[in-house]
Amino acid sequence: MSDSQLGPLVATLYELQSAYLEPKLKAAGIRWTTFQLLAAVIGAGDQASQAEIARRLAVAPATLSEAVQTHVRQGLLIQAPAPSDRRKKILQLTPEAKRKMSKVAVHVQTLEQLLTASISPKLIAETETALEKMVQNLENHL
Repeated sequence: MSDSQLGPLVATLYELQSAYLEPKLKAAGIRWTTFQLLAAVIGAGDQASQAEIARRLAVAPATLSEAVQTHVRQGLLIQAPAPSDRRKKILQLTPEAKRKMSKVAVHVQTLEQLLTASISPKLIAETETALEKMVQNLENHL
């Protein structure tokens, strides 16, 4: 076993990120969990399946289904059958969700600037690569 502090550092970074963003999200009328869901849909692309979003968020499909229905009722998500396989559900943001997410985009950009201040572009790129590999490693075991 190594003496790595990676886990605690990632947890601290998550908590600090949450503490920075949550008040800004609240001012925009978005809860943290809603932000996570909408950001996952954006990140997965226009044809993101509900199963893909569940995988990205590391939640059970049934849990995500409840959250999706809530956000559909709130007018933030559109759930539609996939054109290629009508059994699959595609998730998309509504214009209202896009408007809300665009309001917080500036705060997300500012957060990234704060996170990367005084860090070289090379180290940022290496860190992104390492984090992407770590995400992939964990996804392969879920």
